[in-house]
Amino acid sequence: MNKKNLDTKIKHLYFKQTVSRKENDIDRVSLAKREIETLEILKEITNGDFLHENSSVLDLGCGDQFLKQELQKKNIEYLGFDIQDLNLEYESLPIKDNSQDLIISLALIEHLYDPHNMLTESLRCLKKGGTLVISTPNWLYSSKIFFNDYTHVRPYTPKSLIHLINDIGFSNIYDFPNLRCKSRFAYTNRFRYFLANLRPLTSDFRFSYLLPSFLKGKSKGMFVLAKKI
Repeated sequence: MNKKNLDTKIKHLYFKQTVSRKENDIDRVSLAKREIETLEILKEITNGDFLHENSSVLDLGCGDQFLKQELQKKNIEYLGFDIQDLNLEYESLPIKDNSQDLIISLALIEHLYDPHNMLTESLRCLKKGGTLVISTPNWLYSSKIFFNDYTHVRPYTPKSLIHLINDIGFSNIYDFPNLRCKSRFAYTNRFRYFLANLRPLTSDFRFSYLLPSFLKGKSKGMFVLAKKI
């Protein structure tokens, strides 16, 4: 078995295990609502034009497509692809040129040896003015745990990911800590990554609902948003 086939087989196994774990999570609806609310906040900060009625969302690395139902409730068209559908390192997306308002890729790019195909395909599929949203660990804060996930192969810092996306042809690039549902200040202040990592508790803490928001949501990752001009 060659390296490409072995890598794809491992990713298929990882996908099945991950989806199986997520299917046992009874709070998928709440998680979807949290992700969508966060995207709405980032939309406002970046003056984006997405997540409105009759807009379209393409979800790359979609897993169990947990966002689909909540987006469709808002009359938003949703399509999702993961490793069981195609390999984004070398296969083309079965999507028309200039057809998508928003492409999201949450926790995918760090699993790709070569992200160029995924990024160039995203650029092709986005409408003019459309937005790409990527989340990934921030190597500056996650270096000690990054390779605990055996399928992680390529780490990024905010600067390295911004330069990569810019070289592909995207413009108006923003970077934020991958906090969820926080204030505008939490995403935009000068020390935003340091403060996001400084939060003492993750949102998954058992009794997190009893604590004030500023103590929750510890983040070692980042969002990068970019537009097709």
